[in-house]
Amino acid sequence: MKKFLSGLIIILSLGSCYHSSQDTAFKMELVIPADSMVSLLCDIHMVDGVIGNLKDKKTPIGHLSNEYFEVVLKKHLIDRETFEESMRYYAFHTEKLNEIYEQVIINLSLQESMINAKKEADSLLQEALP
Repeated sequence: MKKFLSGLIIILSLGSCYHSSQDTAFKMELVIPADSMVSLLCDIHMVDGVIGNLKDKKTPIGHLSNEYFEVVLKKHLIDRETFEESMRYYAFHTEKLNEIYEQVIINLSLQESMINAKKEADSLLQEALP
């Protein structure tokens, strides 16, 4: 989780520099609403975490990342162009991107806490059984 948060801080820092772009015309019909973007980014970061922790490195990570990225987009009924235009829009509007990533961090932290609590409960249950 610390690596994720460090990476997130770097992304947000870089995003704040994006305002130097002169092209501020966005295809607003392609921009994903903030609440949907939160859900999409949570899934993308979870998949990225799983891929990063794979023990079996027979398949190149880049290939797996692209495959899983496409699966996540399909799950959310979003195409690559829509995702890229949305990221371009939110990178230009860093205050909105920061709000989105604040919620992403909260959601992923809650999921991590729930998983850890379940592991702890399972461990206690195993110790209690004869």
